[in-house]
Amino acid sequence: MGGKRPESVLVVIHTRGGEVLLLRRADREPAFWQSVTGSLESGETPRTAAVREAREETGLSAENLIECRRRRRFFIPPSWRGRFESGVTHNLEHEFRLELPAPMEIQRAPAEHDAHCWLPRAEAVERAASWTNRAAIRSIPVAPSEVTVVLVHGLWLGPHSMRPLARRLRAAGFATECFRYRSTRESPAQAARRLAAFIERLDASTIHLVAHSLGGIVLAHMLSARAPGRIGRAVLLGSPMRGAAAAGALRDRGLGRWLGRAREQGLYGGAPGWPREVPVAVVAGVIACGPIRVLLRLTGPHDGTVTVRETATPGAQRFLSRVTHFGLLFSRRVADTVITYLEQGSGAANHHCLRRGRKRATAP
Repeated sequence: MGGKRPESVLVVIHTRGGEVLLLRRADREPAFWQSVTGSLESGETPRTAAVREAREETGLSAENLIECRRRRRFFIPPSWRGRFESGVTHNLEHEFRLELPAPMEIQRAPAEHDAHCWLPRAEAVERAASWTNRAAIRSIPVAPSEVTVVLVHGLWLGPHSMRPLARRLRAAGFATECFRYRSTRESPAQAARRLAAFIERLDASTIHLVAHSLGGIVLAHMLSARAPGRIGRAVLLGSPMRGAAAAGALRDRGLGRWLGRAREQGLYGGAPGWPREVPVAVVAGVIACGPIRVLLRLTGPHDGTVTVRETATPGAQRFLSRVTHFGLLFSRRVADTVITYLEQGSGAANHHCLRRGRKRATAP
């Protein structure tokens, strides 16, 4: 019986300030950058293997490494399967991280790596070759006092609707806060004033904003009245910034009362314009499925509730996703796009939402 064990470790080495160590493989073309990684030897535990690999590949003592308690199973490319026993197609990877006070000189293993660098977290995510490595780098915690994402829910919903997305944001290292408002009992302008006060109380140097549906209109009211300090970037998920034909259909059928005060400078139109000084991205769904289709025929691409045209926001990057209006809240691909935009801002790669997007690299 021969071959490598289909179980490995990944050790992300980073500083408290968020700089990440990447190593360039000596045996790969084009350039293949990665964190410390290696297979478990016979009789080794994942932690023992992680300490050994960190020492062999960097010369650093890793006795204080942190076990992240995350495992990822990935497909082994056919070209690499000769290293394993016959029939093995997948590898199980255990995630660890090692935090240092500042970048340190390392001692590379020349046979494995011929270069190394320390990069800010967002740049390291872009350069890392494998999807498991990128996911692990995104998971490096960011101190709550540095960056917080405020999530704002939509019509007839509550903060619970934002929790799946909030969990993925926290896994990427962001602190999160969900804002609650009464979507039919207070106007978007009233909710915006309370949101501004809510944000002012947060202990964070940068505040990013993510809103679903009506929540985007609440953000526009807040920012047009008096943008709180420390605002960073914003992402609007299916927000009808130009008004919603679906709301008009309810009104025409005598059901406008269901919308309550969300009609006021909101779903019927008249929301304030988006301020140029706040970078924004729009994610719009294009799977036409939803209860509103019983009431009217929406024209053009739409998510079953809001059309792509209605989400248009001047100056915004626009991403299209194959999800419904409520699917925007649960899609992992949408969450990845939100995370990438919040980390990188203008020019961020839309790697999953638009058309097929860019394929993930397979982990080593």
